[in-house]
Amino acid sequence: MALIVQKYGGTSVGSVERIQAVAQRIKRTVDVGNSVVVVVSAMGKTTDGLVKLASDISANPSRREMDMLLATGEQVTIALLSMALQEIEQPAISLTGAQVGILTEAQHSRARILNINPDRIQRHLDEDKVIVVAGFQGVSPNADWDITTLGRGGSDTSAVALAAALRADFCEIYTDVPGILTTDPRLVPEAQLMAEVTSDEMLELASLGAKVLHPRAVEIARNYGMPLVVRSSWSEEPGTWVRSPQTAARSLEGLEIARPVDGVEFDTDQAKIAMLRVPDQPGVAAKLFKEISQHSLDVDLIIQSIHEGHNNDIAFTVATSSLSQAESVANAILPTLTQGQAAVAIEDAADVTVEQQIAKVSIAGAGMIGRPGVAAEMFTALSAAGINIRMISTSEVKVSCVIDAADCDQAIATLCTTFDIETSTMDDAMAQSTQAAVVRGVALDLKQARLAVRHVPDVPGMAAQVFQLLAEHNISVDMIIQSQRCRVVDDVRTRDIAFTVAQMDADAAKQVIESARSTLNCGEIVVDAAIAKVSVVGSGMVGQPGVAGKMFEALYQQAINIQMIATSEIKVSCVVHEDAGVKALKAVHDAFELAGEGKVVVSA
Repeated sequence: MALIVQKYGGTSVGSVERIQAVAQRIKRTVDVGNSVVVVVSAMGKTTDGLVKLASDISANPSRREMDMLLATGEQVTIALLSMALQEIEQPAISLTGAQVGILTEAQHSRARILNINPDRIQRHLDEDKVIVVAGFQGVSPNADWDITTLGRGGSDTSAVALAAALRADFCEIYTDVPGILTTDPRLVPEAQLMAEVTSDEMLELASLGAKVLHPRAVEIARNYGMPLVVRSSWSEEPGTWVRSPQTAARSLEGLEIARPVDGVEFDTDQAKIAMLRVPDQPGVAAKLFKEISQHSLDVDLIIQSIHEGHNNDIAFTVATSSLSQAESVANAILPTLTQGQAAVAIEDAADVTVEQQIAKVSIAGAGMIGRPGVAAEMFTALSAAGINIRMISTSEVKVSCVIDAADCDQAIATLCTTFDIETSTMDDAMAQSTQAAVVRGVALDLKQARLAVRHVPDVPGMAAQVFQLLAEHNISVDMIIQSQRCRVVDDVRTRDIAFTVAQMDADAAKQVIESARSTLNCGEIVVDAAIAKVSVVGSGMVGQPGVAGKMFEALYQQAINIQMIATSEIKVSCVVHEDAGVKALKAVHDAFELAGEGKVVVSA
């Protein structure tokens, strides 16, 4: 009937009884005519115990020896599960990552998969055996065939990679939650189980829920068109399907290190409106975009950078046909937004500016996640072509830049050459069927810090220099926002560039940029670790006015001030103070009516 790859996490195989229950489930799958390959993690807290043993021996054990040690955890599980299957008269064989041909980089503790030779697995499948594979591990042919481990999410990655190599019908990820939920059920008990989600939505929701899928696994599924289903080990419920677009046959060579960008997109039907020097207080974005949505105006990019004093700037793009109406709305609401402000000099007063003759160019691809330097490579390529970047907006699967329309053709050609893309497309890659949910889920990330580089010269190449420096130090950047307001410093036009990184990388990022301040000719670097990022994601928000406005209104009703805004076609993200993070998540989840009728039970 079908070839199915199943993956069972540590809690699913955490005891003899649970291993026996998994064996029964596998046998039922085989008995209805399916061929099955099983990937397993180490039992329960085995890995934690092994790490503790290592720390008792050495304060700084080598990564190679840690890989040798940690790989034994999965080997215990595969042997026991194979025995359990054989006890119920189901032929089975256990194999390590090396034995099934998983070849990796020579990077201990964080290796990526280079290739898989599925010949041995196929031979055992032809013998009607269940193959039980040790997840999380492989072998490096470039380092004397040393055992390597894949790092966080390694068993998910192993399972999906094997499914792709075997051209399985689908891959089942069994875990201790019923599937993928609309948000983290530990924070919002009323979170609802989703029947399905697209791979792009899942990648954007990298911090969603109980983190049941690692982005690396979703990336492989997307690149190879592999359907995934996340299900509970404790029930027969259908779980959540992660759907990926059908793709052309793709080589297994360089499986996880293939090109990170698979598309260059553009849109020349764009105009930009900037609201400058509006009050930095709750409700400003909500009032603005509520008014815009009431006029059925569809907004594309929205950015709000860091505040300056007591005011901020908000910029957004619309189709050129909507510019006149959008400009009228912005001018009409400006007095309402600034009501109560003290009188200021004309040059410091709030204002609406309009720019036409602009274009948006984007790079898109699942491989950008966790790979420092992709955005920097884009910025560097545009800089080398003499193209200045007017706006920047980023997400997990896309980096977009607004440039002068006259530079669009050159930008497309440059980016296609840089990322080895044969053709570019109009910016409709995220378009989905009309059945797609407007908002699929809400995510909260409390582990980011924001850095602001003040007074960066507004000339081509400055963003490229900043982010190339970070990439050279292996620092991954999430949100990137370039301010709209220019300030003249020592007769040089400057802008601020703000971005977020993992909190653990914040100090290193600041030091990297501080060391280059004289070269960059920039101002101070400001770090704020007390932030939270809340995001809404949904393929159905394309062409649906009012999604951002509803999110901003929900935050305003809770008196939560928005510090930064960044959007993509299927995602709206807001940075707020960390103390407001959970409240913001709950408010937005409720605003989009994502709660189920009853609580979803999450096993311990």
